[in-house]
Amino acid sequence: MISISPAAYYQNRIIALEEDYKRLKNQSRLYSFVRFCLFICFAGSLFLLFKTEYIVLPLFISIISLSFFILFVVKFNRLADAIILLASKIQINKDELQYLDYNYSERNTGERYATINTSLSTDFDLFGKGSIFQYINRCNTQKGCATLAQSLCFPDKSPEVIQNKQAAIAELCDNNDFIQDFQSISKSIKGNGTESILQNWMNEAQKDFSTIRITAFVLGLINVVCLLLSAFSVLPWGILGFTLTISLIYVAIHNRKILKIHSQLISIASNIESYIAAFHLIEKTPFESEHLLSLKKSLIQNDSTASKILSSLHTILSVFEVKENRLLSLTLNAFFLLDLHVFYSFSRWKLTYNSNTTTWFTAFNEMETLISFATFTFNNNEAVVYPTVSDEGFSVQALDMGHPLIHLTVRVNNSFSISGMPSVLIITGANMAGKSTFLRTVGVNLLLAMNGAPVVAKSFSFTPCDIFSCLKIQDSLINNESYFYAELLRLKEIIEHTKKQPKTLVILDEILRGTNTKDKQTGSLGFIEKLIQLNVPVIVATHDLMIGDLEQKYEGVAINQCFEVELVNDHLYFDYKLKNGISQKLNASFLLRKMEIID
Repeated sequence: MISISPAAYYQNRIIALEEDYKRLKNQSRLYSFVRFCLFICFAGSLFLLFKTEYIVLPLFISIISLSFFILFVVKFNRLADAIILLASKIQINKDELQYLDYNYSERNTGERYATINTSLSTDFDLFGKGSIFQYINRCNTQKGCATLAQSLCFPDKSPEVIQNKQAAIAELCDNNDFIQDFQSISKSIKGNGTESILQNWMNEAQKDFSTIRITAFVLGLINVVCLLLSAFSVLPWGILGFTLTISLIYVAIHNRKILKIHSQLISIASNIESYIAAFHLIEKTPFESEHLLSLKKSLIQNDSTASKILSSLHTILSVFEVKENRLLSLTLNAFFLLDLHVFYSFSRWKLTYNSNTTTWFTAFNEMETLISFATFTFNNNEAVVYPTVSDEGFSVQALDMGHPLIHLTVRVNNSFSISGMPSVLIITGANMAGKSTFLRTVGVNLLLAMNGAPVVAKSFSFTPCDIFSCLKIQDSLINNESYFYAELLRLKEIIEHTKKQPKTLVILDEILRGTNTKDKQTGSLGFIEKLIQLNVPVIVATHDLMIGDLEQKYEGVAINQCFEVELVNDHLYFDYKLKNGISQKLNASFLLRKMEIID
């Protein structure tokens, strides 16, 4: 971990990168000028070659100037790519400075993923504006975003996997150069269909077209021989015209298949180049953690690598781009049947590497997800800690735990613990005292912990578990469901799930509020006691102080804690600190009078 603050780090990076950017821009302008001079030199030497009697010197100058012109074109293009990557890195650092101030409202909200796990995503603000996803996400591809969303909704429960991810995230957090290099490359991936397009093409049935290629070789050889013989007047030019026509007809026979591949793959050529760069970056980076080494190993196949294998596909695609020049394409197909050779190369590539591309892109998406958590860790290095993971029984122990979406300057942290199966933590308190925020804080930090990410706390230990909640129930006009009925359905889901999986932390916030006070109290007590019978750990927030009586009835199982409110100088004061016992103070009537709603 760096010794300076994240803000200072990003600011220093911006200064250094902007200096590099200016240097490369100046170098680019120099290359452009040299390239222009070389072209003028080439054009002038050609003019002298055809307009004067001197041949050797103008020819020599034209060849040399053309060679250096091509060299500087290549250098200029590479420099242009480097400038684009530098500009991207500068923007990445500027964006992170905005994140440090919690200015990320324009970023991807991830709302499309809210249906992956409806209860968790709604109750713990996983998706949407101002959500956990919007704050943590650093993925630049749709598949990467989907992988992160899936991880948030269905995190790992294996302590070994969690610990391996912790080590991977910690290693990435200490290698911010790698993170920003990877992000700048992935930002250049345009659109979101590259993986799907490539995979759909790979999944299509493929035959071996060796016969077609042999025929193309033979026809090409005949064309070359006829050209030479016609040039030396051994054969009439008509014979060459006939063989060229036969070649074009043979290419046309297979034209539909050729055009199909062209239309499928040509649109993703530039994206494949970006994936090649990303894979190469992973392959050359010396990782140490087991999880990162596993991702790196998945990019290796039979002494070759994903970047090299994809490079061979990109080379074929580059040759295929000749089709964009119709005159050149017609000439090369007439003489050499180029499209058929390219078509065969595609076929052989697919047959050879058909089973590997899914693994490569899965590794890429996982790396984007790990980078998201690593950046969150880096930005909050002074406020987070890696949890201790245990697989025995059930326990969550937190010291000074806070919510990651609340700014450090106003965040109030709380310590709490819950252990055993069954166990019930009853949270009472006045309106606006902090009960609901506390419940969401517990849930969000547990989800982060099970993803291998650090949590906002001074110390945190937990047992991986399922999480089932009932915090933000909504009615449904479409399904003709009232709020109360929708809540009953959620509570039924909780019972059915915990019967199968008792190691489920159930988090409840003021359940059964859609009925009368007596009915609500009876129903709430009955539901909690049902969960106790099923040996389930529960955290419940409620205004109903009678539920606190469970502490006497289930001694050692139920524990009361509360958030209190104080009246100071005729004003309500909330300290948002969790205390032991049952809340003794209410604030609804005071607020009604304060706002002159009642007398």
